[in-house]
Amino acid sequence: METIRQEDDLLLVAEMGSETQDVATVVRRAQADVVVDLTVPKALEPGIRDLIRSGADIVIGTSGVENEHLEEWEELAREYGNSVLVVPNFCLGVLLMQQMAEIALRVYSDLEIVEIHHEEKVDNPSGTASATAERLGTLRDRLGKKPLAPYVDDGFRGGMIKGIPIHSLRLPGMLARQELHFGAKGESFTIMHETKDRKAFMPGLLLAIRNVGKIKGLQVGLEAVLPEGWPLDSGED
Repeated sequence: METIRQEDDLLLVAEMGSETQDVATVVRRAQADVVVDLTVPKALEPGIRDLIRSGADIVIGTSGVENEHLEEWEELAREYGNSVLVVPNFCLGVLLMQQMAEIALRVYSDLEIVEIHHEEKVDNPSGTASATAERLGTLRDRLGKKPLAPYVDDGFRGGMIKGIPIHSLRLPGMLARQELHFGAKGESFTIMHETKDRKAFMPGLLLAIRNVGKIKGLQVGLEAVLPEGWPLDSGED
């Protein structure tokens, strides 16, 4: 939380660890406007419900949250009038990669994802890879595009989400990397994003903290708090 301490417009009023039992009481006593939870999906239950009832806006930085939980949290957020933002990945570069991939998908219908993370990452595939496949698979269906290459589930080529194969690697020495491989007759096109330091998450985290109150109910993804026209309309000459 050192990043928050360094920001003049933000004030860190409390810190909680995994041993904290009554997080909602801590939030109320600290009079927090925004709560940041950077745990894992399993650790969110059942405390997240009490956090929503506390009235504070909430930024959740984790992946792999089940849809049924998201629907329940959204109902609570709307009932209590606060905002909940669930962000699988705070890297702005990942959003750029996904936006560029949507452009590429209009040219190439064949796509496979390779995601590489450190050996201690618990989810497989990563939440970012799953979200990317959902996003691009949905767009490909809407465009009516069909891949040329057949997919054979022989146990060696990874799994599939929305018709897009995902290959997960877990290796020491890595932090996070995602590769989007597009192919067509006679050519290939690859988009790659690599996180080399966890500092890469901080600009997105600060953006989420400052803007979570602008959304209604629950939203998933950093896109919900991006400035209009981002990144092309920067407001600069």
